[in-house]
Amino acid sequence: MSKSSVSSNHQKQFDKEPQNILNNPLLNKDTWFLEKDLNVESLTHDVRRAFSFYSLSQDWLKLSTKLYVLTKIKVFTVCTIKTRLNAITAFSVFLKSKSIDSYNDINNQVFEEFGYYLKSKKFSQHTISTYYQGIVSLFDTCYLEGWLDINTYWFKGKRRHSQINDEINYIPEEVWNQINSNLDVLPLQIQRMVLLLRTTGLRIGELLNLPLDCLRKRGEQWRLRLKETEKYQIADELPINVIELVTIIQEQQDYIKQLFGENYRNLFCSNSSNRARKNQAGDFDKAIPKIMSAEKFNKWLNFLAQEADIRSKDGTIWHFSSHQFRRTVATVMTNAGIRDLIIQKYLRHRSPDMLQSYTHILKKTLSHEYEELIKEKKYVDITGKVVENYKPTNPVIELIRRRIYQITTQYGECHRPTLKQPCPTVNACWRCKEWRVNSDDLPYLKEDLKRVESELKIAENLGMVRQQQGLELDRDILNNCIRGLSEKND
Repeated sequence: MSKSSVSSNHQKQFDKEPQNILNNPLLNKDTWFLEKDLNVESLTHDVRRAFSFYSLSQDWLKLSTKLYVLTKIKVFTVCTIKTRLNAITAFSVFLKSKSIDSYNDINNQVFEEFGYYLKSKKFSQHTISTYYQGIVSLFDTCYLEGWLDINTYWFKGKRRHSQINDEINYIPEEVWNQINSNLDVLPLQIQRMVLLLRTTGLRIGELLNLPLDCLRKRGEQWRLRLKETEKYQIADELPINVIELVTIIQEQQDYIKQLFGENYRNLFCSNSSNRARKNQAGDFDKAIPKIMSAEKFNKWLNFLAQEADIRSKDGTIWHFSSHQFRRTVATVMTNAGIRDLIIQKYLRHRSPDMLQSYTHILKKTLSHEYEELIKEKKYVDITGKVVENYKPTNPVIELIRRRIYQITTQYGECHRPTLKQPCPTVNACWRCKEWRVNSDDLPYLKEDLKRVESELKIAENLGMVRQQQGLELDRDILNNCIRGLSEKND
């Protein structure tokens, strides 16, 4: 689209902008290549190496967005701008569906309908908040630069939910164990990448861009040297606390040198195939001296899920993303009681606010609780039937497992996965088939049984038939649970 195609009234808005930016030839193009057009370094692990404006249907929005990108390209990272473009594109699609062509028609009602539109697409609250941030950033910039005057007050207070993401973004214990058992499904290089990722919590860009000479030894301490990336724009070193990682890295260094000699200076390489697959020797199919894309690495992770039939507790194939490993490391450290400042330094978060994504899972963990966490327990349901015998192998992972369920009960455990619909019993746990109790709950069960029997006698004496029926059901359920647990403990 050429800027000359914008309506004359709209053009007057942009005439306030210095003429040099309006004369930028990029405004006549709908695809901007990062390096060629914008002189911005394109990270080799990121396959998205251009900005596209093709999907913006409204001329005024397309021009506004292009000017916005030109203004912000030296301020924001490429990743941030691409995220903002996704939000603006979604807004453009929404406007087209409502036949809204003029920016003069945009008001609070339009924004309200846009919110409903995003929810209808089943986007998470985190994604919706991120989209709100993108729209606000665009229109606030337009107002400050004098291009457009669109009031964004409607978004106030609605774009902060993204600071804490309540979705399960870490890897639960049952999936973690399946990874351990089936890691050999992957080529050796991918195995080493997974071991590094799950032990150190590296960002995917940091992992893929590791230099070949990434190992450093400071006295007796081995360290991992990280290359500068877009996310964290300084070089850094990370202490290696698991000494086996040193051997794994050294093996990978030898592997790269055997493949490419001294001509390739990165620790990990890619392969020419677009699909995740191994050759007959069980290794990479056509390895090439090139940094792997984040997209291809995620394909390898999900190749593992498919080949090894890795499933979550609800029986569905687990869908991996590289960032799940980082979140798992952060969550384990938080639940182990490690101070926030140490976690922030280890994970190289710029702000302690980033830890909110993990600390909301468990605010505080006391070390003396660990012995209780690793005891073998049997769980019974409301019929008294033993539904599970379980002995945790890792107390920290056990803490994570208990937070996978969405309801916290006074005692016992709700085994209703968060992926299901909201709780239908509204905390009437005694009558829910997914409520579980173990021997630790026996004192509370017996205490509640005495209380229910006392209330039942009062209901009988007063002739309260409906209350009597409910209390009788509660009594029977409590007796079932006590009997099922007592059979093992007597």
